[in-house]
Parts: sequence; C-alpha cells; structure tokens
Amino acid sequence: MSTAIYEGIKKEIVEAMKRGDTASRDFARVVKAELDRKGDGRPLPDADAVKILKALRVTAEENQNAFEIAFLDRYLPQEMSEAEIEAWIRAHVDFASLKSPMAAIGIVTKALGPVAPGDRVKKVVEKIIHE
Repeated sequence: MSTAIYEGIKKEIVEAMKRGDTASRDFARVVKAELDRKGDGRPLPDADAVKILKALRVTAEENQNAFEIAFLDRYLPQEMSEAEIEAWIRAHVDFASLKSPMAAIGIVTKALGPVAPGDRVKKVVEKIIHE
C-alpha cells in the first residue's frame, strides 16, 4: 500500500521552507492536514489520498485558484482515457466468465485504481456490452 502522495506532500513542505516559498509551504500544510485528518494521523494510502486531492481540486476550481489547481495537479495521477480503458478491458476482462457484464466495472476499478474513474469505466463497459 503506497503512501507516495502523502510522503511527497511532507517533502514539499520541507523543500518549500528551504526555498522560502511561503505560498507552497502553507498550501502543502493545508493539504497534509486534510490527509492527516482523514488518516487519523497515519500516512494515507494513495487511493484514499487521490480522493481527497480531487475534492480539494474541485474547491480550488470553484474559487478559480490557479496556484492551488497547479499544486494539486502535481500530485494527482494522470487519468486514463476511454480508449486506454477500453483497450485494458478487452485485454484483461473475460465477459463470458462474469455473472453480469456490469461486474466488469468493479474488476476494472479495483485493478486500475484512481487512474480509471468509475464513471468513465462504466461508460466504456456499457459501450462494449452494447456492441
């Protein structure tokens, strides 16, 4: 269970202090505090950290805060496109072995994690089923 995002945020605080970058330091502290709150003071696994960072990014977008958006984007994983998800599904999922074709959604989201958002996976699975 990787905690690379959490560790990266901690490292960012130290590096920002060394650079004298108060804006990055302060926002990294806010992000770390949110991660600590959700993790009860323990390092949060990346899958959970991504959910929190996405929620913080939505808030930053609503406030039109370009600095916060750019900061969060450095730690959020690049999401797969529908074409990439479809290629992965076709290579790794045997629909014939599933009781319900929609069960593929759980298989894919569990295997790929936060790089394959559930709503996008569902859309691709439905497309494949209706071919």
